[in-house]
Amino acid sequence: LDWNIRSNFQHCSRPTRDLRRKISDASRSLDTFEMDQLTKDLAKAKISEEQTKPLDGKKDASSSTTTTKAAAAATPLKAPAKKPRKPPSVQKSPTGVPLSLPGVAQSIKDGKIKNIIVMTGAGISCSAGIPDFRSPGTGLYDNLQKYNLPRPEAIFDISFFKENPKAFCTLAKELYPGNFKPTPTHCFIRLLAEKKLLLRNFTQNIDTLEFGAGIPEDKVVQAHGGFKTAHCIQCHKEVDPSEVKKAVFSDSVPRCSSCGGLVKPDITFFGEALPERFHSLAATDMKKADLLLILGTSLQVHPFAGLVGEVNKECVRILFNREPAGQAVERDNEVLQKLKSRADEGDIMAHIELIRLLQMPDDDGLMFGRKKNKRDVFVKGDCDNSVEAFARQLGWEEDLSRIVKDVRQRFENDKKKTSLEPKTTTKTTAKTTATTTTTTTTP
Repeated sequence: LDWNIRSNFQHCSRPTRDLRRKISDASRSLDTFEMDQLTKDLAKAKISEEQTKPLDGKKDASSSTTTTKAAAAATPLKAPAKKPRKPPSVQKSPTGVPLSLPGVAQSIKDGKIKNIIVMTGAGISCSAGIPDFRSPGTGLYDNLQKYNLPRPEAIFDISFFKENPKAFCTLAKELYPGNFKPTPTHCFIRLLAEKKLLLRNFTQNIDTLEFGAGIPEDKVVQAHGGFKTAHCIQCHKEVDPSEVKKAVFSDSVPRCSSCGGLVKPDITFFGEALPERFHSLAATDMKKADLLLILGTSLQVHPFAGLVGEVNKECVRILFNREPAGQAVERDNEVLQKLKSRADEGDIMAHIELIRLLQMPDDDGLMFGRKKNKRDVFVKGDCDNSVEAFARQLGWEEDLSRIVKDVRQRFENDKKKTSLEPKTTTKTTAKTTATTTTTTTTP
């Protein structure tokens, strides 16, 4: 009894401990009557403690309130914990292709995308050293003052060319193929062809870098022509393009040997019809595409820009460009009237924009960034960096590096071969009575 009482002192209230101490003392003196009386008092004390103890082991209300207030005063207030946000769900096209670059890459790897059409503009050739047309400050149209043009676009206007062909020939000397190396973007298009995914590459570019990169010729459609062929604009006789190049690089204007008319490379000028091959293949190819890649173009020149609306309604469209372009617009009658007035005054760019607005239905323009978007993606930035990232997501990084290395090696070999070809130079020696011209051949 003594041991039990003493071992439980620390778990008892003070009155109970006093009673148990008295019982212990009574047990030592063997006072049975006193022990019985104290034991009864102890039982009553236990009953009293049980009645005052709060339910479920909680403290009584007054103690709890006091403790809570003290704790509140001592503990600084904490902001309520925020619920973790759910990651935004990736929107999908009607065919189930996620509208993101990684999502499209996965769909290609899964075999859901098999026919890819690529539309390219001047932006993919900028890293080759060829300026695009419309970038402020660096674009081709901003740097044509030396040609004394009535407007920048006139250098590609057939009417102006007939009056002043020298301006175009001077520019053509700077743009002629052989001076520029294909870019990683050109190499990526070749890679699509090697993977049997490229249905067609429709290009606005006249630099022919597609062929320098090794893209199969049957896969390339030069919507605005190029330097590979040439014709007389008067009698339409085909002329050897090497003869045209020779005349251009000798700072003269090429002429037709049959009628004496002006000769130019088969580049489509403003005022000329696009090649028939462009129209026929666009009519058959665009409906077959399940992915449209639009690379480095402002989509301002029609009918080329109108191709984005020719694909079927389920085809995913991705624009790789430094700025948004080709977006769907709501036609405003006042804007259309102003454009028409400017076009009637001879403003070619106003005429082009007017045609674009009239020909493109609202739902055919690119819809990225809008609630109604169901199939469009915009990848902002440099084309080369963007396609290299795309290649990594596709698992094609090594393949792309191999093609880039091959193209660069071929370019350097062609350059060395050209430098070793014999050149004919003319030296003129002035004398008092006559001028002697000597022709020499140098390696």
